[in-house]
Amino acid sequence: MKKYLFILVMATLLNACKEDGPYIDFTPTKTPQQGDTAYFASAVATPQQRNVLLEDITGVRCPNCPQSHDAAKAISNANPGRIVILALHGFSNPVFTDPLITSGFGYPEFRDSTAEYIITQLLGNPTALPQGAINRKFFASESYRYIPYSKWSGYVNSELVLPTPMNLDITNSYNSSTREVTSVVKMECTQDVTDTMYLTVGITENGILGTQKGPTDTIQNYQHNHIFREGLTPKSGLRLNSPTITLQSKQVIVRVFKYNLPAGWNVNNCNIVAVLHKSSSRIEAMHCAEKKIL
Repeated sequence: MKKYLFILVMATLLNACKEDGPYIDFTPTKTPQQGDTAYFASAVATPQQRNVLLEDITGVRCPNCPQSHDAAKAISNANPGRIVILALHGFSNPVFTDPLITSGFGYPEFRDSTAEYIITQLLGNPTALPQGAINRKFFASESYRYIPYSKWSGYVNSELVLPTPMNLDITNSYNSSTREVTSVVKMECTQDVTDTMYLTVGITENGILGTQKGPTDTIQNYQHNHIFREGLTPKSGLRLNSPTITLQSKQVIVRVFKYNLPAGWNVNNCNIVAVLHKSSSRIEAMHCAEKKIL
């Protein structure tokens, strides 16, 4: 009898001491990959500086867009490693974004469905270009989320000094035989996060030569940079927690993404970008990161 009582007590104690892992919401989700995980770190990580997302709504038929490209480049050069630029080419404004066909010169297709979603569903779908958004934030003195490039620098500076509640790191590997890139995105909470958080991951490419309308004529062999090539998460982002669940300090979430680069993309010029942002109704970007594939 004592033997059975001992077994019953031990089983009860073991069940009572069972430790549950940190919550992570996997819906809506991508195809699970080996390496997707969530756990608690032993100590709170040192918070990273908050990087700023600059989304440049642009097009190859937009004669003033080279000026916005120059403005984005100047902001990035002034803040090394702190600015993530996405050049978004959508479908809904073809007068500015249709491929520019010029005899003897390249006219690559830059338009992308995820870029189109960001422009039309998140940023406000401007009718005139160029425009852009800073951290997808609706600034109090503006009428829209998108703003002209002449105002980007001031808003970027105001966002750079704000903190981020989550650290964000990207580690990439590449199989040259299959052209498959594997990207490991690690997010770590440095404080409790009560907002519903989403992760958007995508691929950008630099150094693409093609035609571009300029203020006075067509620029031949123009170098296009930061082109948003492909989204690796749902268009609205990958949800990390439900509205009723708080992401806790020291909580670490790791998600793995795999993608086979099309033959025409230059892997040496491709980057993985990751953006931590709030839900579609409050879409402000809280942090972002960029890492070259090679």
